[in-house]
Amino acid sequence: MTRKRAGENAIGYLFILPSTILLLSFVIYPLLAGIYNSFMSWNLITNAKFVGLRNYAELFTSDELWKSILNTFIYALIIIPTTLVFGFIFAFLIKKKSRVNVIYRTIYFIPRVTSMVAMSSVWLFLYNPQYGFFNNVLSIFGIPPVRWLNDPGTALPSVAVIIIWITVGYATVLFISGLQNIPASVIEAAELDGATGIRRIISIDLPLVSPTTFMLLILITIESLQIFTTIDVMTQGGPANSTQNLVVMLYRYAFQKYQIGYASAVSVILFVLILAVNMVQMRFEKEVVYD
Repeated sequence: MTRKRAGENAIGYLFILPSTILLLSFVIYPLLAGIYNSFMSWNLITNAKFVGLRNYAELFTSDELWKSILNTFIYALIIIPTTLVFGFIFAFLIKKKSRVNVIYRTIYFIPRVTSMVAMSSVWLFLYNPQYGFFNNVLSIFGIPPVRWLNDPGTALPSVAVIIIWITVGYATVLFISGLQNIPASVIEAAELDGATGIRRIISIDLPLVSPTTFMLLILITIESLQIFTTIDVMTQGGPANSTQNLVVMLYRYAFQKYQIGYASAVSVILFVLILAVNMVQMRFEKEVVYD
């Protein structure tokens, strides 16, 4: 290697050094520390004690863990398809460039950039069983009030609706970008061949925005598996753990019960689940989009 080439490489390494430091400090080190702590018993006060696989043994024999895992995937199964479907529908309706559509896009996207604590507080009022908006509407039709967040049967779907409301605007904006990037020549050729309406959507629009769809699928999956703020503000995981997912369970054991080792084991399980789901999604994406 020539001296000039070595100097160029050194400059290149110097440019990526800040990003590397941030990656090591805020991603790699916390990941390794979490794995290490999962083998320890530690309450943040006394010295940590190595306990081997005891935390994992207790976790996998705990009904709370399996309930939290089930809730985590129920959130994902409700949120992901609903967000993608409504995001595409809204995007298709307002994809044309106009002042009115700009207003609609802004309205759809506002929940994404608004404080989740503030929005959750507003939804708490809407869900109030005594004077909430939804029960007032139901009373007009003679339907008795629903205990939206206090009934284990309705609490989880009620929280999921809020997450969908927050994420659908994000999906809409990305789908609009994908639809607007479809070449006009392709659209014209499809219309000349008689592909209009639903047929055009199925044959032209959906296939050509599939990269956007799969990107959103991965992003929304990661987000839906890590819901925290809305659950914490509205239900704290209740009633009877019916809305508690793995992130809320992790928070409870780490910052309320101060069982850091146990909480770290929960975080490792969550990491493995997210990694496994995303690997399956990426493998499926390669087969469907690029083959």
